[in-house]
Amino acid sequence: MTKVVGLIGGFSWRTTALYYREINQHVSSKLGGIHSANILIRSLDYAEVANFITTEDFTGMTDLFCKSGHELKSAGASALVLCANVAHKAADALKREVGLPILHIADFAGREVMTQGYKKVGLLATRAVMEEDFYLERLRSKYGLEVFVPDKEFREKADRLIFEELSKEVVEQDVSDTIHGAYQSLVREEGVECIILGCTEFRLVFGEKDKIVPTFETTSLHARGIAEWLLEEA
Repeated sequence: MTKVVGLIGGFSWRTTALYYREINQHVSSKLGGIHSANILIRSLDYAEVANFITTEDFTGMTDLFCKSGHELKSAGASALVLCANVAHKAADALKREVGLPILHIADFAGREVMTQGYKKVGLLATRAVMEEDFYLERLRSKYGLEVFVPDKEFREKADRLIFEELSKEVVEQDVSDTIHGAYQSLVREEGVECIILGCTEFRLVFGEKDKIVPTFETTSLHARGIAEWLLEEA
């Protein structure tokens, strides 16, 4: 492999570790032997990134990511990855500022949903991902998906649930119930055919028995797509 991917992560470090493991597992399964992926990682302080998001200081977040992107480019990265859905609010500015392609998480999710023949999809994520065009419009315009999000009450509490409650060692039952309720409402009231889980932390509260329609977990789709991108010249 001649390509090198640069991951901007650390939000959370567990998610970044998941990317590292799943990218390498996919590369190893394809190439066999002791092959692994060419990866550079710039891991940031999750508390700093979360503060930018919860205070809606997306300029500060973008500046931090651009600095990290330049560091990865200098180290030899051929493309950049943002290891969180909400971080893609900075994707266009990062691409423009650093001059490297961004392997966009919404592309891998949208492509998979479209390939499996679904059109009407529900989206559970942070508030910015559920409300702003950087993610929603990409799914709609590039992949022809009809995207539905939970009601305003859930969207307003989503960031607190994700950054405060799901970061705890033990997730309270009422937190799980609230998230499951939003999921079930999209299925029963909006009639969606499938659900995109646009936040890695939702893995913590969704077992297989909770997934009442086909459910797409974006981190795994992203990691597999990154691995395939690395393998294109292998």
